[in-house]
Amino acid sequence: MALPVRTLGNTGRQVTALGLGGVCWNLEDDDNVAVGVVHRAIDLGITYLDTASGYKDSERKLGLALRDRDRESLFVATKCIKRSGDDVKREIAQSFDDLGIEVIDLIQWHAIDQDEDLSEVLADDGALRVIEEYRQAGKILNVGMTGHTHPAQFVKMMGAYDFDTVLNPMGAVNRVWNDFSSTTIPAARSRNMGIIGMKVMAYNQIPAEYRSQFLHYTMGLDIDVAIVGMDTIEQVEENVRIAEAFAPLTAGEESELFDRALEVASGDKKTLFWLPESRLAS
Repeated sequence: MALPVRTLGNTGRQVTALGLGGVCWNLEDDDNVAVGVVHRAIDLGITYLDTASGYKDSERKLGLALRDRDRESLFVATKCIKRSGDDVKREIAQSFDDLGIEVIDLIQWHAIDQDEDLSEVLADDGALRVIEEYRQAGKILNVGMTGHTHPAQFVKMMGAYDFDTVLNPMGAVNRVWNDFSSTTIPAARSRNMGIIGMKVMAYNQIPAEYRSQFLHYTMGLDIDVAIVGMDTIEQVEENVRIAEAFAPLTAGEESELFDRALEVASGDKKTLFWLPESRLAS
């Protein structure tokens, strides 16, 4: 069996439907652990690698692993949080240094959840001008945006720039209480944007016996990649096995899944809504 492969929107790139999330490497001080996780993921066929400048030293750890790998088949996606041109220029320069690569496949403006966030980015002195310089130089290939909290507002902002991708919560728990899938997916598909799903396991709150159902649910949406935070080789191997066996849920299975998702969502909404990503896996 092999991991399903999908085309990431109008980027034209083929990527695995399961992506490796690097957020939870913040919890591990040993560089070798994170490097081992990356190597195992690549060895098992994962090609989409997710990180961010805001994930403490996740970019640096990914960069250590990439030194020993052939980059041709890999898709490296990172994120920037700064909004002003001068600030984001420094941020991106640091990302290149930490990742140790010449070209970033996808850079995403992180946590665009309010009008003012995007307005700052698109201003004359905002981050967009810097991104465009990198694109013209062939150093950044694609540009996306991420949003976590306001689905309707996010969709309104998607048309403000010709973004290549969007990244939103697409787990079953979000479906039952803060649903991005019903708004983002049709809007993104109408623009041929790539769609990336996060929060598959609701900040690692899904019991082990249900992880397969939750991952299969997200993979069964009309998205291109489901990213899952993994901080051990065992987690990588488990998630790859689940993804290789992907099959869309039946109506009955989906109904049961939403019952379980409601149980998780009935807990602490603050934890589910915006727990800093440097603390728990997706």
